[in-house]
Amino acid sequence: MSTNLRIEPLLNPDIAVFDRLIVLLKAAFAAQDGIVNPPSSVTRVDVAELQWRFQRDAVLVARDVQNDDAIIGQIWIETTPEDAYIYKMSVDPAYHGKGIGRALMDAACDYVVQKGAVSRLRLHVRQELTGNVAFFQRCGFVTTGEGVHSGFTEPTYWIMTRDIVA
Repeated sequence: MSTNLRIEPLLNPDIAVFDRLIVLLKAAFAAQDGIVNPPSSVTRVDVAELQWRFQRDAVLVARDVQNDDAIIGQIWIETTPEDAYIYKMSVDPAYHGKGIGRALMDAACDYVVQKGAVSRLRLHVRQELTGNVAFFQRCGFVTTGEGVHSGFTEPTYWIMTRDIVA
């Protein structure tokens, strides 16, 4: 991981920041087009949805400090009574392979530990995305179940969890 990286909670974002988050999401998830079925909900994400989610959930952003603090990655954390659900993690494709995804996952774990409300992280990953599954396994997640999208009869995603310790 580069020392030019800073990960921090997103505070008081304006429309331009939400626009940047959408660009990142769509660029990062574009590789899934034609692979996953149903298509990712990221294809329909808009500013209003992110603003709504921001009122409810935590967002950590990765910034490139040598590039005007540009946002180059994000991870969203929804705390439930049982766990912390990790979703919409994305890294600018120009920064892939530099350890930013791993740094975001580690930061999310640290964030949840600091909040102290739950002791488990959970995420969903499409079964077709074997590279993503392997990445999450390297981050300490294990497959603990499967899920089915509405309208489908067979499982479409894995449920992966990671226990965390304060």
